[in-house]
Amino acid sequence: MKTFTAEERKKFILDYVKENEFVDITYLKDTLLVSEMTIRRDLKKLEEDNSLVRVLGGARSIPGGTYEDPVDKRVKFHAEEKDRIARYAASLVGEGESIFMDASSTVYAMADYLEVHATVITNNISICMKLKDKEKIDVILIGGSLRKSAMSLVGIEAVRMLDNYYVDKAFLSSKSVDEKHGISDATRDEAEVKKAMIKASEEVYFLMDHHKLASRAFYKVCDLEEITELIVDASEEEYVTEFTEECRKNHKHIHCV
Repeated sequence: MKTFTAEERKKFILDYVKENEFVDITYLKDTLLVSEMTIRRDLKKLEEDNSLVRVLGGARSIPGGTYEDPVDKRVKFHAEEKDRIARYAASLVGEGESIFMDASSTVYAMADYLEVHATVITNNISICMKLKDKEKIDVILIGGSLRKSAMSLVGIEAVRMLDNYYVDKAFLSSKSVDEKHGISDATRDEAEVKKAMIKASEEVYFLMDHHKLASRAFYKVCDLEEITELIVDASEEEYVTEFTEECRKNHKHIHCV
């Protein structure tokens, strides 16, 4: 059984990414016969060297840093984890409150569990469709340019419209979160909408399944100090435990469900 050195692993990763644009962590772990934590350390080092960019589930070549999977794929990805997070997040919405919901798939899952009277302001057409038959929910869809893959409305028009509101709570998600560098997203347009929602909210909650932890994406959204709570699904993965302990040690609010 061949044992790969650190340099051999990195070369294999870079060659694979160059040819295929994306590489999956599980594939690397099984192929190179090392732990997931070792692969994550390799990817982190390669990202620090500007050789690739870490994204949800693996890594991509630098030119693909703004890539985002279509919304129909994202909704199904890690569905069980997203469902647990969504149920808890919905329980935080109080009677009569106004909330922001962004265009992320985890927040989309949260719409199933909203049962109180509330006003939802969103830039996501799919969330509007999911909430249209809920009599207790008033929905405001902001305007903007349509991103077809995410069914979201973005751009300067969306940001300007958000400036007209101030809500009780914002429920958002993003591509990646790193304890040191904060929360980041795959696209600038979506990140700017999230920033505007954060600015106009009394409380801010980020819903992130554990596969997004300890990684960075293309465009920074905010620091962890700027949010009320980071909500993640509980996992026994070593890197998840390390991330959670580091957040709590540095007084950054994180809740595991």
